[in-house]
Amino acid sequence: MQNLTIVTYHYVRPIKKSSYPLIKGLELESFKIQLDYLEKNYKIITMESLINFAKNSAQLPDSPCLLTFDDGYKDHYLYVFPELKKRGIQGSFFSVAKTVLEKKILDINKIHFILAKEPNANLLIKKIKKLLGDYTNKTDSKKLHSFDEYWKKYAVANTLDTKEIVFLKRILQHALPENVREKFCDFLFDRYVEKNQSEFASVLYISEEEIKEMIQSNMFFGSHSYKHSWLNTLSKNFQLKEIEKSLNFLDKIGAPTTDWVMNYPYGAYNSDTLDILKAKGCCIGLTMISAVAELRKEKFLELPRFRTNDFPSE
Repeated sequence: MQNLTIVTYHYVRPIKKSSYPLIKGLELESFKIQLDYLEKNYKIITMESLINFAKNSAQLPDSPCLLTFDDGYKDHYLYVFPELKKRGIQGSFFSVAKTVLEKKILDINKIHFILAKEPNANLLIKKIKKLLGDYTNKTDSKKLHSFDEYWKKYAVANTLDTKEIVFLKRILQHALPENVREKFCDFLFDRYVEKNQSEFASVLYISEEEIKEMIQSNMFFGSHSYKHSWLNTLSKNFQLKEIEKSLNFLDKIGAPTTDWVMNYPYGAYNSDTLDILKAKGCCIGLTMISAVAELRKEKFLELPRFRTNDFPSE
């Protein structure tokens, strides 16, 4: 059985010297060091060669490695792309269509930058508690629960974050109704980060023109959905709309829409997602499970990926 090492990247930038030195990401110099390590110990392959393996059982080299970059940050154009191009290796990139076409900031990114400006999670939680109380008093929404109920359900630490950070992420990502969490995110983002969100989005995310330039230089682009939703929380019909809109975006930028690649936002999907992807001709699906990918036919839509901090970077 052929195994594949897939590495996931998000922010890659000169972090310490930036306006947001507390943002969680990989320093540019550390990225270069990590590439040195990966090139020495693996054979970095293209996404096309993986698709060819999945479709036609084509041969892969020994110790193959695939580089993936999530969310479509400007970092990927400014810093990652030149370094990969210089080394003659390919990266696979997954932009969220909404950020490119509508210049909208994703809630998850708002949370990242809020925490980078105000690292005191308990202070932010107090503000969430007050916002929730104020909002509940002003509305008759039966979809809202008490703060204590949300805390009990979502304040659970994981291997990456404390329970406080996990709570903040979950409450502002999907626990609250969409219209409520957007209001809360916007309030905190305006207070701590930036009031002009469109301008911030233009600086944070890659543009359509930059994507097309990267594709012309042999970089690969796949789907990361239209809105970066937790697909497993949506009905099958809403999932279908998300995926179809993302495929329209891929077609617009000149990326493959036949034997294409899906990168699940937050690693979230379910049986409905897989059914839709099979019907739409998706070839490869990328999860957030941390493990070596065993390339078995029945698992091509559920390939695990390592995080960048699983490899040396200094």
